[in-house]
Amino acid sequence: MAKIKGVPNKHLHARTTFLYQAAAYLTVQASTAVSTTPDITAEEPVLTEQHVERNTQTIVQSKLALQLGHHLRAVSHKGQLRLSAEFKRALCKSCNAVLIPGRTSTQTVENHSKEGRKPWADVLVIECNLCGSKKRFPVGATRQGDKKKRNQKRRDESTAQDTTDIDQTATHIIQNSRQSSAHEAVLSEPSRPSCASSTIRN
Repeated sequence: MAKIKGVPNKHLHARTTFLYQAAAYLTVQASTAVSTTPDITAEEPVLTEQHVERNTQTIVQSKLALQLGHHLRAVSHKGQLRLSAEFKRALCKSCNAVLIPGRTSTQTVENHSKEGRKPWADVLVIECNLCGSKKRFPVGATRQGDKKKRNQKRRDESTAQDTTDIDQTATHIIQNSRQSSAHEAVLSEPSRPSCASSTIRN
């Protein structure tokens, strides 16, 4: 009985999974702290320009989480691992931070078509709150297949087109041969004298 092959580089996959989970946990622990504090003093009048509420957003990012993210990317590159699309989108390409919506990243949908009339032009924009880098992913459009599948599809379409052309050519040849046979049969029949000519001779 043939031996079942296991997953190649299983230990590297387990290592990258652990690094991602650890980096995500540390990122959540040191998540963004938002505080809204009104800048009011007792001596200042009520209606002044300095009497404005200030929103201070302090981005707290664990250095260990960034180090683990960098280590995760290095392991995947050296081990030549093909990470899934969801796994790649969860890491920032610039600072290796774990992108958590609402905490370390901001997600918006852009549509640069005229008045947003084309729903397939929607683009998901993921912005890292730490370094400001952005990722853009098409939402409405269908994902293009790999080159091998595209070439196979083209070959199948060309084969189907060639088969259709051959069938049409064969049908045309058969029709022409039938018409020519009918014409030859008409020409080969002997000519019969008309009734008028036979009456005159008598």
